[in-house]
Amino acid sequence: MPDLMNTPMVRQPSLALADGYQEASLEETLAKRDRQRPMGRMGEAWDVAYTALWLASDESKYVTSAEIMVDGGIFAGIG
Repeated sequence: MPDLMNTPMVRQPSLALADGYQEASLEETLAKRDRQRPMGRMGEAWDVAYTALWLASDESKYVTSAEIMVDGGIFAGIG
């Protein structure tokens, strides 16, 4: 369950982050979102990919029916 990830897609002018959703420039909006995360930054596509890779590996062979939050601690309020 990924949070908003900082990917090239959120930087496209035609998408919600850049089209009326933000109150400031795109860079200021991204910096604000980074500050809101307990880990100090938004996640990247690699953060989701590494989680999926772990789930596909033998290290997670006994994991079943789990919702894994890939959100830098924002849902748990860590920080």
